[in-house]
Amino acid sequence: MKKVLLIFVLILIVLTSFGQDTITSTKPYKDEFGLDVTGLIQQFLIINQGEYYVEYSPTYYLTYRRHFKPGNIRAAIGSAFENKDLSPTWTTDTNKYKSRSYSFDIRIGWEFINQLSKHWQIFYGFDFRPSYYYSKNDLVYWSSSYATGRESKNQIYAVAPLLGIRFKFSDRLSLTTEASFSVNYRNSWVRTYIILPFQIDMPRFPM
Repeated sequence: MKKVLLIFVLILIVLTSFGQDTITSTKPYKDEFGLDVTGLIQQFLIINQGEYYVEYSPTYYLTYRRHFKPGNIRAAIGSAFENKDLSPTWTTDTNKYKSRSYSFDIRIGWEFINQLSKHWQIFYGFDFRPSYYYSKNDLVYWSSSYATGRESKNQIYAVAPLLGIRFKFSDRLSLTTEASFSVNYRNSWVRTYIILPFQIDMPRFPM
């Protein structure tokens, strides 16, 4: 039912945009904002969501383009944050264990556009993609009565050529997909630490 509804909405948008093509716009649009809707489309279209299905999490949630005659400036931004409590293995353990992580990703680049037809475009260019990731987990594994934690930081600087396709429903609405590969420089830092031991009450037997 969800698939039928989604297909119906897409067809309706396409027909509406085709019907409006005869209306010429006197004001060109220079700024373009976009959202990554891959996860939403996956939810409707992918049938196999079984044991090995991994939920899609976009790197960049918001995209931006500034249109010029020879090409476009393109940019994007994305972020993620997690903070959760971890349960201790022993009921007598009074330590507080947490898992924390956050990431920040941006990209900025330039793209050229070839107009294949009235509604289809192909674009190509390159991006500069810096990103930062931090995580700290107090309870990676147990060793005897000690909890071992790990803290890490990652900085990545990448240059990525790209190739993409855009379908324009109208001057204000389009759907794009793109592929790229990147050359990365990574700077990593990792620290392993021990949580102070706690007292475990062992049963005592009379001698």
